Amino acid sequence: MRLEEYMILGLARLERLLVWFEQICHFIDHEMNSEAYSAAISLMQNRDFAMLPRANLFIGITFYKMWCSKFLKELQPEDVDDNESVSNVSESRSGSLVECSGRDESVCSMASEVSAIKDSETSVRNNKKVSHLSISDSETRMDTKVKVKSTPHFTTPPQLYATSEENEASLGDGVEFDPTVINILGDMDPWLLPLKPPSDPDCYRKIVDDSYFKEALKHMRQTLQSPRHVSLAALHPLVQLLLIGGHVDEAMKVVEEMCNKVHDIKPFRIKALMMEKFHRNSDMLAKCYEDILKIDPCCVTTLKKVIGMCIEDEYSRESLIEMIALHVEASFPEPEIWKELASCFSHFFENLDEDRLSVCLDGSEDKKNPQTYSVRYNPTPKMFTNTSWTLRAKCWLNRHFSPEMLETETKNSILTGDWEMMTYKAACASHIYGREFGYVTKVYGLLKSSSNNREFFKFLREHRVNGNNIYNFE
Repeated sequence: MRLEEYMILGLARLERLLVWFEQICHFIDHEMNSEAYSAAISLMQNRDFAMLPRANLFIGITFYKMWCSKFLKELQPEDVDDNESVSNVSESRSGSLVECSGRDESVCSMASEVSAIKDSETSVRNNKKVSHLSISDSETRMDTKVKVKSTPHFTTPPQLYATSEENEASLGDGVEFDPTVINILGDMDPWLLPLKPPSDPDCYRKIVDDSYFKEALKHMRQTLQSPRHVSLAALHPLVQLLLIGGHVDEAMKVVEEMCNKVHDIKPFRIKALMMEKFHRNSDMLAKCYEDILKIDPCCVTTLKKVIGMCIEDEYSRESLIEMIALHVEASFPEPEIWKELASCFSHFFENLDEDRLSVCLDGSEDKKNPQTYSVRYNPTPKMFTNTSWTLRAKCWLNRHFSPEMLETETKNSILTGDWEMMTYKAACASHIYGREFGYVTKVYGLLKSSSNNREFFKFLREHRVNGNNIYNFE
């Protein structure tokens, strides 16, 4: 058999298994848990199942979804309609409960599985709608259908891989109810943990001692030995299971290791949210926020957290202005971000030592009555003299302060009566480009002629008077 025939056969088997798994998800979504369980056992016994790099991820998510469905009332947040499922709660409040487990999307795309066969390290998201009964390949026009036989006599799922002694010991340990941890988990960010563990000790032990929970946790743990893109996809649901099971330290360790392995925002975001609740150290937390902003500088939520730390004297102004600069480079910031940037500029110049220069008025050499006057000036802080800030100023000149941008924003402000954005941007521009910069003088004139924007006018006037003209590109 030629190599091409082997590849076609392998893809056909792979497609069949993916459709099979999609049907399991269909059973779970329609509360057909016994059928889902039987199909999961049959899938695990399939001879081709071991070829999938995401084998443990498939089964782990299957048991996780069955566990959520079984204990829907116990895990349901109080402020959510009883008719909604836990997965719906996650979709509406956090974007996703479990990575690759959308209601209308295939759990794992064909493209990502093909890349896994080729040992690719790239995880490919699947945005294509598929039926739970068949998958159609647009290139080969091949439709594959799977009929899942019910096998209710199986009680214990077979293991795919040998479980480590550490995992076996952890799974065998009794779960202790810690009310402090339960209270913290109930207040976690809904993106990280939309599930709310019960505060009743007996109810809590019932849900974590459940066989579905234990199987889900076991297989999710085993995904950590899978290729990088697979373990990354399993990270979020694994952390959710570990947290609900009370394994906070293990969850943090898993996240730390993932942060060291991949350059992806997800593990860093999970790490930050966990540190906020369990290991709040200002330096470490600030470093985690910085890592997030370096990967995704558009993340305004994280930037606002950094600003909050700076207000509480837990973060330096020097570091803050760098993070704000990254955000300004990558996005069109909100008014309050421009306001904070203007405050940073004022802070740096106000805290510089002033230099004085004595000048002789008439050239007289009379030492008793010299006719002199003093000129005060502030030198530019060193951080603004480096190449990166010079390039930023040139870039922002066209991106944020161009004549076209000024015209558009002026029309919008006149139409809406909202001058907040232009005021704070002009305040920043007065420090960067000087008080006579076109954007600054235009906004200043408009505010001065308006009787309804006195507070904005006073704000801009103060910054304009203290403008520094760091860069002169004329």
